[in-house]
Amino acid sequence: MERKQKISQYRGRLDKTLASHDLTNEETLKTLVKKQILRSSQCEIEEYMDNVVEKRTKEVSNFLDMLRSAVNDDDGLKTREMPHGGWKLKQDTEEYRVMYRQGPEGTPFHTLLVEGYIDGPVDVCLCISWESTLYKKWWPQYNIPTFKVLSCECLKKVQIGEQISLVRMKISWPLSAREAVVHFFQFEYFQEDLVIVLLNSISDLESIDRSTHGFTKDGIPDAQDVVRIDVVGGFALQKVTSDRSYFRTIANMDIKLDFVPPSFINFISRQLIGGGFRLYQKEV
Repeated sequence: MERKQKISQYRGRLDKTLASHDLTNEETLKTLVKKQILRSSQCEIEEYMDNVVEKRTKEVSNFLDMLRSAVNDDDGLKTREMPHGGWKLKQDTEEYRVMYRQGPEGTPFHTLLVEGYIDGPVDVCLCISWESTLYKKWWPQYNIPTFKVLSCECLKKVQIGEQISLVRMKISWPLSAREAVVHFFQFEYFQEDLVIVLLNSISDLESIDRSTHGFTKDGIPDAQDVVRIDVVGGFALQKVTSDRSYFRTIANMDIKLDFVPPSFINFISRQLIGGGFRLYQKEV
């Protein structure tokens, strides 16, 4: 019971931070994003700075809205069955919870969330979450049904706190391998000990331009004999104490299936997401 109360307090503090003026006011948020980009940007994007700031601010704002959608509404989740678009509680322990909801009606997206506390400082948690090359070491691997991380690599480092990575996965027959080219962008709000990392997949390489994205498509390979999935989301880390952090990750995913059976959703949420969080805790 005491652990439940603590995790509720951690969750409530994060919700309060996400609702703060600095993170809800568009102009203030834009100023914060611009300051961060200026601190770490390369001279190549100086002439396109306004375009890049505008794009990153929209992405950060969108992800903050996603994080806010996981409101601290424990009573409303106890039924485990919600209307279309509402959260369904898949796992709820003293250390973390996993939730699922259908994406917007008429879209192929599915939304998954896991949040909980980790006994480790924010910088260590951030390192393990950020370094895609480490995913193969700690992410869950299953034989039945099949799920394995085949490869993960950093394709290019755009600047400090920004990179592009490629993650490829093997899943059960008859489905072919899936992969995602993911753009990582780190946003810091130290007033409340908060670090946010956006994870957005890149699907249309032809649309990438330095003037709009802040980077080029150089070094990003075309998909070959593999299906590229779409992911929009990221994670938030907030310091609780010097050796404890609170973690929330949420993602909208299109895994490129015409029909996703409930059993597959349960496998992803309970085994891959729930199991992945437990292994992440151990790795930290």
